[in-house]
Amino acid sequence: MNDYPLPQKTVQLSSYSRQKNASFTTVETRSGKMYFKKMPQNQPITRNISFQLKEYEAQIFQDWFHNILQKGFLPFDIKLATEWDMSQTLRCRFLPDSLLNANRPNHLHWNYTATILLLNYEPPAYTSQNISEYQNYFNNGARILLDRTVNTQLHKLNKDH
Repeated sequence: MNDYPLPQKTVQLSSYSRQKNASFTTVETRSGKMYFKKMPQNQPITRNISFQLKEYEAQIFQDWFHNILQKGFLPFDIKLATEWDMSQTLRCRFLPDSLLNANRPNHLHWNYTATILLLNYEPPAYTSQNISEYQNYFNNGARILLDRTVNTQLHKLNKDH
């Protein structure tokens, strides 16, 4: 669609934070026990990001932003690190409050910052719906065994070359 046109390494997740409200609230009564009430879960998720670009990349970026995204109005797809994957394609929109503040730290680079709204932030289709079943895969013993295996194989490779 309107894919981000530059390599993923130009996008920096500065101060990744996600504020998410509780999925429930309490209903206080004057006396007696407290009641709990579920809240809707369709809450917006935003991220603060920055784009660190060389001069020619800045020109490509500006053209994409102004012409393809109609000055940031249209949604776009970009690969970002998430809790689920190191490189997950997310559908996003720029938010107007922080639309591409720019600075130039030196004569070779441009930095732009923005806040984006994530429109499809969810586990990818290949992630198990019940990931807790796989908790033993990540236990200390499994990691130690994997480290030993990798180190042994790397040692053999280094010896052979």
